[in-house]
Amino acid sequence: MNTLLRKYSVLVSGITLVALLAGCASSGTTRSTTHNNTAKGAGIGALSGAAASVLLGKRKADEILIGTAIGAGIGAGVGAYMDAQEEKLARIPGTSVERVDDETLLVRFDSDILFAIDSSTLTSTSRGTLGDVAGVINEYPKTAVVIQGHTDSTGTEAHNQGLSERRAGAVQGFLAGRGVNQERMAAIGYGEGSPLTSNATADGRTQNRRVNILLKAKAV
Repeated sequence: MNTLLRKYSVLVSGITLVALLAGCASSGTTRSTTHNNTAKGAGIGALSGAAASVLLGKRKADEILIGTAIGAGIGAGVGAYMDAQEEKLARIPGTSVERVDDETLLVRFDSDILFAIDSSTLTSTSRGTLGDVAGVINEYPKTAVVIQGHTDSTGTEAHNQGLSERRAGAVQGFLAGRGVNQERMAAIGYGEGSPLTSNATADGRTQNRRVNILLKAKAV
């Protein structure tokens, strides 16, 4: 996974300028939503290694959508289908939602809300938040769910890879326990290879320790 992620990081670096130019030319369809707040965003991971993990997450979601778990596409209404999920998810305290494209959302959680440092055991606070997220996911059964685990660079690469996988698996297991169909989910650990920002500061390391949930539907 880390080798593939590095290849995608190189690709993303090459298209960053294109993404920036497209963003300047567009009216700003990408947006970031938090509960009680909506604002236009600069684009999902356009300037960080996080973009590579989003690309891989979308690829995994497409694999799920091709299978029988989700069924037929939504058609022209896919945008509205994702809009409705985005609105409900953004109301959950401790979450923010970024619109990747018309068919894709990325749900983020407040730093350290899910796990203590170097732990893959869900906190009591996270169970309430994830329970609310599971409720929304269950309302929209045609959406693929990809849980993405990340760590900071503290410790060895092998340790961080395993920790990220265990964290993503813990979230997947919790969602399954709340009724989310296992066949529409996948859990991926990215280790330390997809930071949002520099690991040189405590604040940067906090931001890089995260689990996101990528949600994707298909039009046809």
